[in-house]
Amino acid sequence: METQDKHIEIEEEGINLLELWQSIKKQKYLILLLVFIFSSLGVMIALSTPNEYSSEVKLLPELDAKEGGGGLSKFKSLAGLAGVDLSSMNSTEAIRPDLYPNILQSTPFLLEVLNQKVFVPKEKNTQILAGYLEKHNNTFWKRLMKKISSNEITSSGNPPSDAIKLTKVQEELVKDLQGRVGASLDKKSGVISIYAKMPNPVASAMIVTFTQKYITDYVTRYRTEKSVKEVAFLEKRSIEAKRRYDNALFNVSSYNDQNRSIFLNVAKDQGKKLDNELQLSYNLYSEITRQLEEAKIKMSRETPIFKVLEPAQVPLNKSEPKRSVMVIGFAFLGLFLGMGYAIIKGLDFKKLLS
Repeated sequence: METQDKHIEIEEEGINLLELWQSIKKQKYLILLLVFIFSSLGVMIALSTPNEYSSEVKLLPELDAKEGGGGLSKFKSLAGLAGVDLSSMNSTEAIRPDLYPNILQSTPFLLEVLNQKVFVPKEKNTQILAGYLEKHNNTFWKRLMKKISSNEITSSGNPPSDAIKLTKVQEELVKDLQGRVGASLDKKSGVISIYAKMPNPVASAMIVTFTQKYITDYVTRYRTEKSVKEVAFLEKRSIEAKRRYDNALFNVSSYNDQNRSIFLNVAKDQGKKLDNELQLSYNLYSEITRQLEEAKIKMSRETPIFKVLEPAQVPLNKSEPKRSVMVIGFAFLGLFLGMGYAIIKGLDFKKLLS
């Protein structure tokens, strides 16, 4: 008797599931109406959402930048004959592959992408990507979202000379492009995946190819910038040193031709002076030449290598939107709202709160 009384007491104090089911059945037409309305809304949004096409490139970058002798072992014997010491050369660090996504989300890169020309198959012409995306983004739903989320901030004063100042249109295009272009790193295999999503398949393949070239050039410049400047500097010094050596050699030859029989000490001293200048200029030219060859080998060593595992392809099928998923999602949203309304209306809040 005590257990039955407790069971009845729990049922009285708790929520009666049978009553909730009866409440849902009473509101079944309202629930069906909401499901129909939200499904229709989902169909409208799905049909008005333009297609998107994704293209991808997979790269295997050079990960080990501190190779002790493997990369230069084949040059050591040859460099040793020329007097070049490779053991004193320290390689610079490469940009870590996990930083590639950050590079491809930077504003300077995205502005360069916006200035790229893409082919539009429907219009059979080539357009600047910024104008093409601006036209593509001018849909009803995107205009509506811009009006809802518009919060324009005006700034006073002149920006610094090295600061990037974007117009409102450029800022919106950059934000849109951040979701269209990027990269990811597979930490296990070390493979870099670069992707681009565009409104037409040809544009996506063109942009992902440009992105691949940009990131490889960026890393190469970062790795070799110091060595390139050093090689350019040594080449100029080498030209100057060779000119000095040639002049000194000419002066010695001219002096020897004019003074075949030397009797005066002054003439002998002048000859020694010219010989010393010749020897000094030769040593200088030889040393700069050695440093120049060493810098060229170092620049070659620091140039990174990228292996393309999967080149860019023009996609045949769209990647977005998943229209069936959108319609089903909106239908479930209407179902949950309708059932929620029926449950709330069927609950006896006075009984629960008492």
